[in-house]
Amino acid sequence: MTKNKKSLVLGTAILALTIGVWFAYQQLFTKGLDHLPAKPCNEGVRRETVIRVLPDTKSAEEGANTTGSGNGFMFGCHIYIAGGSILSGEAQIGDSSQKAWEAYYKSYGRKPNEAAERASSNGIYALSKGNFASVYIPCVPRGIKAYDVSQDYSLITEVRVIGESRSTGLELHQALSDFAYEMTQRAYTLGKCQNSQEFPEKLPRFEER
Repeated sequence: MTKNKKSLVLGTAILALTIGVWFAYQQLFTKGLDHLPAKPCNEGVRRETVIRVLPDTKSAEEGANTTGSGNGFMFGCHIYIAGGSILSGEAQIGDSSQKAWEAYYKSYGRKPNEAAERASSNGIYALSKGNFASVYIPCVPRGIKAYDVSQDYSLITEVRVIGESRSTGLELHQALSDFAYEMTQRAYTLGKCQNSQEFPEKLPRFEER
């Protein structure tokens, strides 16, 4: 075999090996969260927010569903990953006041006496503790005359992570709260809330205790 042919064969072999290694890398390490849509769950949340909650994984599955309308509308979102961790949430329109919402979640979770992180802006409220977060926002549902509302109507989102998470403590609480806030914005549109609500780019950050 001539020198040129040897070089050609060697070059082809190296190229084939490089392609094989890259393909294996793609299969083993990038079939997970990085391969989710930029906005999973019917464009309800940002992939970057999901990555802040869930650990690295070889595979991930996402999905969303909407049911009902008016007072009873619900928007659901879930992300499952290899290894068993689940990030999921529901946003539902109902008749609850902000005080009733806060009182309920104050004692909610595995540790009822655990203090919750809280933030609010422009009439929107968020809290998080343990492995869950919730967001409250006023919402006049379809079928109710916006100018003749005799009780409080709202859109409440609850999210949680089951299994391992990428972060813990305040960092996890903030990521879950952001995930819930993004879901809330999408549900507000899908549920066709009648009142005009302005959404800040993001809610105030939780503060270190």
